[in-house]
Amino acid sequence: MAHYADLTPCDYFTPDHDGKLIAVGWLARGHDYSKGVVSNDLFARLHQLLVNPWQPCVAMGAHACDFHRFTDGPSQLTLNNVTVQLGVSNLFIPSDNRLFVAPSLILHYIDAYEYAPPAEFCDAVMACPEMRSMDYLKLIRKTAPTGLFSANETVM
Repeated sequence: MAHYADLTPCDYFTPDHDGKLIAVGWLARGHDYSKGVVSNDLFARLHQLLVNPWQPCVAMGAHACDFHRFTDGPSQLTLNNVTVQLGVSNLFIPSDNRLFVAPSLILHYIDAYEYAPPAEFCDAVMACPEMRSMDYLKLIRKTAPTGLFSANETVM
C-alpha cells in the first residue's frame, strides 16, 4: 500500500484532485505516525462506516498491514458481532470543502498500533451521515474533486 503522511494530498485515486482529497491513516513501516488515545465511540463509528463503504472505484486485490514481519496481518475485524473486511476498501469522509480518504486498515492501526488520527478527521467521522444515505452522497458530490468520478454519473 502507498504511504501518505496524514493530512497531505492523496493522488492514489486520481492526480486531478485539486488538493481536495486528503490522506489519513496510510501508514507504512519506516514512517512516523501519531500515537494516542482513541475513544471507543470513534472506533465504533469508523467500524460502522466501514461495514459497506461507498467508493468511487473498486481496487483489484487486497492490501496487507506493512508492520507484520511474517504474515499479512488480519483480513477482518469483528466488533459487536459485526465483521469488517480489512485491506480491501477505503473510507471517504466529507468535511467542509475537502474529502478525507482512509484505508480500511485504519481500524487495525488504531487497535494494534495505537495510531491516533488527526482531530479534524475524527470530528468529520463523528459528524459523517450514514454511509450511502442521501445526505452522505450529497456531501460527497459537494466535497469530492471532479477527477474522482468517471464520466458515468451513475457511480453513486
